[in-house]
Amino acid sequence: MTRIGCIGCGNMGGAILAGLADRFDGTHAFCGCDRAPERMRPLEEKGVVAMANALDVAKDASLIVLAVKPYQAVGVLKEIRPALAPDKVLVSVVAGMSRETLCEASGGKCPVVRCMPNTPALVGEGVFALCFDDASLSSGIKSELLAVFGSLGLCLTLPESQFIAFSALIGAGPAYVFEMMQGLVQAGVTLGFTHQQSRQMIAALFAGSARMAKQIAAPLMQLRDDVCSPGGLTIAGVNHLDRAGLIGILVDAVLASEARGREMEQ
Repeated sequence: MTRIGCIGCGNMGGAILAGLADRFDGTHAFCGCDRAPERMRPLEEKGVVAMANALDVAKDASLIVLAVKPYQAVGVLKEIRPALAPDKVLVSVVAGMSRETLCEASGGKCPVVRCMPNTPALVGEGVFALCFDDASLSSGIKSELLAVFGSLGLCLTLPESQFIAFSALIGAGPAYVFEMMQGLVQAGVTLGFTHQQSRQMIAALFAGSARMAKQIAAPLMQLRDDVCSPGGLTIAGVNHLDRAGLIGILVDAVLASEARGREMEQ
């Protein structure tokens, strides 16, 4: 039985561990630790074993998820280094920390995988990028990791060279979506709907539109045009968005995020 351990069970680490415990109950075993012990209590209710410290997690687990803050990561890796071995796998969801740094801090004692999730993983609808650049990873381990993280959303295999671009587009993406949602909620309130009504309707609008984009193969612009009747109210709104340059604004936002990511890595 594969034993999965998570070091750092805050928002992202805790969500990943909770989601996996729900989906793989009976086929995998789970353990974890966090500097704030109260974060472990809801996980224990799902069958996760709370460990005293990071070293104990690394000793117990064969798949170790590192989900601490970037400034803590090197210290934690040095702490768990004695428990690492070639038959274990370290999966890091630490933002902005290269695989080279991870390998150096862990002493090169086990295969290292970088994983970049986005926040919808908190509700089981995440997008995960996995970097399998480590030559010591077997095909079996790669398949298992894709299955494990794929249970929490869409899972992609990307080279590390594309991780900043992924972060700018997908990691930061929920912020762009929530910004657009907030604008539409405000419009709804302006039109006389309550805030609760507006938020409920806009959430359903985005969910339904996303499902159409996934299930219907037509180009997105065709799906947009299908809503626009000649001389109608929708085309009036779309024309305004086009004049304001919404598409260009979104592209520029992603490119600005990507540029900042490259600055941060230097």
